[in-house]
Amino acid sequence: MADDHLNYFASDYRSARCRFRTAAAGAGAVVDTFENLAPGPDGLSVFTDVARLGRADAKRVLLLNSATHGVEGFCGSGVLTGLLASGETEALADEVRLVLVHAINPHGFAWLRRVTEDNVDLNRNFIDHDVARARNVEYDRLHNVLVPKDWNERTIAKCDAELEAFIQKHSEMALQGAITRGQYHHADGLFYGGTGPTWSQRTFINIVERYVAGASDVCFLDIHTGLGRYGAAELIGGGEHARDWFGDGMPPPRTTSSSAPGLSGVIGSAVRKFVPGAHITSLTVEFGTYPVREVLRALQADNWLHAHGDVDSKLGREIKADVRLRLYPDEDDWKEMVWIRARQIVRRALCGLRQ
Repeated sequence: MADDHLNYFASDYRSARCRFRTAAAGAGAVVDTFENLAPGPDGLSVFTDVARLGRADAKRVLLLNSATHGVEGFCGSGVLTGLLASGETEALADEVRLVLVHAINPHGFAWLRRVTEDNVDLNRNFIDHDVARARNVEYDRLHNVLVPKDWNERTIAKCDAELEAFIQKHSEMALQGAITRGQYHHADGLFYGGTGPTWSQRTFINIVERYVAGASDVCFLDIHTGLGRYGAAELIGGGEHARDWFGDGMPPPRTTSSSAPGLSGVIGSAVRKFVPGAHITSLTVEFGTYPVREVLRALQADNWLHAHGDVDSKLGREIKADVRLRLYPDEDDWKEMVWIRARQIVRRALCGLRQ
């Protein structure tokens, strides 16, 4: 049916996982499961599931990952489920294997949080934690207004005034970079990279070592939401074949002048580190939702809620609904745009790996 793609996207973590596993079984994929012992809402157990298709010894690998930022997993889950359910994966080339990672941050997905159970931004956690980290001094100056003890009109207005003053002195992009590039000294703060490897970090490395190591060519696509124009796909990153495979007919991969600032500790670095000698193309596939300031406000509120508020209160439920909305619009047109673009990107990746 014409609207089948709408059924690939789920309403919550539990149903997303069920749809993915059902689609994987229907496609004949081998599925392995990793349990995160930090419970989800109502004591719900949460899992990362890995579906594999193609010859286990195929030397060219397409690695697709979802929910690095938990609540963004609605999008990635829909894409991965759609690839399996629609028949897109039926004609894999003999030399290509496909590894689909559903919900690498299942705790964040289940709780409608961007971060892990440790309040860690997983996409800032892939660093050498034995090396002292330089301070993000711009973030230091903004921390107290970004992370207030109370969430009300007064603290929100104070934050808005401080952020606007920063923009006037520097720029909107400078503010985005100061807040989002990552920081390692405020455990209760935003975009916190942690002091050690999280469960999700260790699990992802385990997956790479078990199912990707030994490959000669790897294309890693990490699916995100929250930056860019509504429903549009931006490719951020690079690698040996990024320009050749994705440069024509799609927005080209960007390493500069992107809507994303330079980041540290990103998940793609693990692929490069743990598949030595391979030709690697590593891209973040970023689907736009709403303006950056609206997304940031939702993340601030959620951070306050889990540090100081009551998730089950009226305000708590409102905050959760807004976080979900800002990172998963849940509109039919948005899902259609995401599905069409994601399918195009995956087709290009598979075509490139066959060459």
